[in-house]
Amino acid sequence: MKTILYIHGFNSAGNGAKAEALKAAYPKLKVVSPTFAYKDIGSVLKQINSTFITSRPNLVIGTSLGGFFALYCGCKYKIPCITINPTTEPSETLRNMLGENKNFVTKERYIITEQDLEKYRKFEDETFAKITPADGQTAFILSNDDELLGDHHYLEELYPQCHNFQYFDGQGHRFASIKPIKAQIDRFLS
Repeated sequence: MKTILYIHGFNSAGNGAKAEALKAAYPKLKVVSPTFAYKDIGSVLKQINSTFITSRPNLVIGTSLGGFFALYCGCKYKIPCITINPTTEPSETLRNMLGENKNFVTKERYIITEQDLEKYRKFEDETFAKITPADGQTAFILSNDDELLGDHHYLEELYPQCHNFQYFDGQGHRFASIKPIKAQIDRFLS
């Protein structure tokens, strides 16, 4: 059975709306969608590695901060990845989240600190900056109206070797439509 790893965004969870929509759309595939505690990047990376060992996904999909980790996974584990409205600098995009946060799904409360952001920055500089997503193995699904991260066209300059950039209107940061995601999943897993 083919397996998809879905990595949710910041302040979401493994049983969020997009993960559940993927499970409903692909009942004959195994969709693995753990909940990640994004406060601690070290524990996130350990959990991702453990998930790859136990589930052996054929495809990784991620949204926003999950898209950041999906790009990393696609390169590290050499599997196809679909990244939806990804951040590429969480140490900067999470700066607005300093202080107390509440997960939208689990309702858990936690605090993001400067030290947490510094750990993200170190990972960005030492590891993420060196990844090279492979053309034909990487799909970018992007909103033209992402109210949180803004314009995603810079990704084409950041990853000139990739050519699968799709832009959509009316999706916002959360990108509610599953249809463009399904088209890419079908392409990668056929």
